[in-house]
Amino acid sequence: MQSIARILVISGSDPHWLWLSDAVGERYMLVRETGTFSEIAQRVGLVSPTLAVVDFSPQAGVDPALIVRELSEISPDLPVIAMGTKSETDAVVRALRSGVRDFLDTSTSPGEVLKIVSEVLDKAPAPTDDGKGHVIVVLGARQGVGATTLAVNIASRLSKGSKEETLLLDFGLPLGDGLIHLPCDEKQGAMNFVECVRNVRRFDATLAKTAFRRHSETGMALLSLPRNLTELRDVPATDALKFLNLIKSFFENIVIDLCGFSNLEFVANLLRSADKILLVTPQSVPGIVTGAELIKSLNDKGIAASAFDLVISPHHKETALTPEAIAQKLSIERVYTLPDRNQALVNAVNEGRVLSTLDPKDPYSKAVEKLLSSIHQQRKEKLGAEQGGSLTTTLKKWFVR
Repeated sequence: MQSIARILVISGSDPHWLWLSDAVGERYMLVRETGTFSEIAQRVGLVSPTLAVVDFSPQAGVDPALIVRELSEISPDLPVIAMGTKSETDAVVRALRSGVRDFLDTSTSPGEVLKIVSEVLDKAPAPTDDGKGHVIVVLGARQGVGATTLAVNIASRLSKGSKEETLLLDFGLPLGDGLIHLPCDEKQGAMNFVECVRNVRRFDATLAKTAFRRHSETGMALLSLPRNLTELRDVPATDALKFLNLIKSFFENIVIDLCGFSNLEFVANLLRSADKILLVTPQSVPGIVTGAELIKSLNDKGIAASAFDLVISPHHKETALTPEAIAQKLSIERVYTLPDRNQALVNAVNEGRVLSTLDPKDPYSKAVEKLLSSIHQQRKEKLGAEQGGSLTTTLKKWFVR
C-alpha cells in the first residue's frame, strides 16, 4: 500500500494553517508545528515528511529563513515551500533567498495551491515510514486472557522516563478497561476517539499535548472510545485511519488494546498499519480454537498469520500443551510467555498502580521487559544496520533509565 505524502507545516498563524488544511488536507497528511527549532527538528524525525511548508508571514517566533536553512542541514533532500502573502514584498524576497522551491500566496485558489504542492511533491523522494511512531497492537483471542493487562504494562514500561512519548489507545472491551488500570483525573477538554477523528484536519502538536488524559504516575497519554459506541458509525473509516496515521507523528510509541473489539473491518485496518501484533491466548485447546478462528477471520481481510506474535497467558510449565505446540498449530513463528501472577496483578490494580512500574523485579514485569527487548531487536534488524545507528538513541529510551 503506497504511503500518503506527509507535509510538515511550520506556522504560528491559525488562519494560514486552516487555509492550507482546507486546500490540500483531503489529499495529503498535514502535521503542524509551532514550537522552538528543537521541537521542529524532533517533529521532522517523527514525521519523516515528504515536504515542509514554512510560514513567512509576520509573526512572533523563530525566523522563518533560519528554519529553512536549518531544515536543509538536518534533511538536505527535503523540499521546502514558503507560505505567506505576496503583497508583503520583504517576506517574498526573504523566502526566495532562503532557497525555498516555491511560494504559496494565501490569496491563491485551492486548485492552484494543490497544483503547486503536487508539482513539488512529484519531484520529491518517496515517503518512508522509518521515522513514524512505533505501533504495538495487543489482541485477545478471547476475553479474560489478560490482553488489556499486557497492553497497560507494555505502555507503562515504554512511557517510563519519557512522559510525552507514549500513547495508549484504550479500544478494548469491556469499554474503558484501560482507564480502570490507569486511573486519570478527569480533565476538562479531554477528547475521545470520535471527537479526535472529527477534528483530524485541525489536529496539531498543541492539541496532541492537551487533548488526552494523562496517567499521573507514568505520564502516558490515554485515548478511549466514546461511552456510546454507536457514535463510531458516524465516523468515516477514511477519517479514522487518517487520524491514526497522523497521531504517529506525535508519539514515539503507540500501544493499542483491541481485546474483545468486534468490528473486524476496523481491526484489520488498524493491523495493516501496526509494526507489531501480539495475539494473547490461554494455554488450552479452547484458546487454540478461538485463536485460529480470529486469525482466519483476519486472514480473509488480508492479514497473514505470519504478521502475529503469540503470547501465552498465563504459562504453566506443568501443562502438557506447550507454547511452542500452540504456536505451531496457529502457524505463528514467535511465541512469548507470561507467568501466572494473578494475585500480584490484582493487588497492583487495586492500588491504582501498574505492576511493571510498581515492582520491576516481579516475574511478570521481567517477562514484559523480555518481550519488549525482543521487539526492540526485531525493529533494529528490520531498519537495517545503516539506519539502526541513527535510531539507537531513541530506542534506548525504552530500556536505559
